[in-house]
Amino acid sequence: MISPQMPVVRPVWSGHIVRKGSTVIEASSSVTLIEASGKRVLVDTGSPKDEDRLLKALARMGVTPELVSLVVNTHMHIDHCGCNDLFSAARVVAHESEAPPVGSAPISGRQPLLPGIELVPTPGHSEGSMSVFVTAEKRYAICGDAIPTRDNYEKWVPPFINIDRRLALASMELIWSWADVIIPGHDSPIQVRRKK
Repeated sequence: MISPQMPVVRPVWSGHIVRKGSTVIEASSSVTLIEASGKRVLVDTGSPKDEDRLLKALARMGVTPELVSLVVNTHMHIDHCGCNDLFSAARVVAHESEAPPVGSAPISGRQPLLPGIELVPTPGHSEGSMSVFVTAEKRYAICGDAIPTRDNYEKWVPPFINIDRRLALASMELIWSWADVIIPGHDSPIQVRRKK
């Protein structure tokens, strides 16, 4: 039963990335389920090869694809939106500059999604990268590749792939200053320390 009160954040899995030098060999994003206001919101859907894994992981949580109301893509790189097609009943939300698919809900600027959930532009990795800020028992920032790994956070370096280093660092600062927990694009959740 979904509580109509405070949102609940449930990581489906933590993403990963494998590099050989500066070349990405394999990548799959973190996938996070938010239950709020009688709805289920899935943030990012992983890589196309993750279909079976995603269906099984959601089934263990008691969720079938038709029960997902909204899919939010932090950006439209294939390792973050590769399983969107599984959720044909859901409305897909992505930033307008990410060229979201026809029939989706393109957004621009900072805006609420549901009570306790806000979509926040965090550009730098890509022009339309955005994070999902959730006020639950803690403040969660599900940030895609604005902060892709724990290493980016610990060393305070922007994503290796970025359109603008300074913009990427400003987005990292925004996320860090707001969140208690950061869910990065390709790593396990990070408990925020207020001193860098």
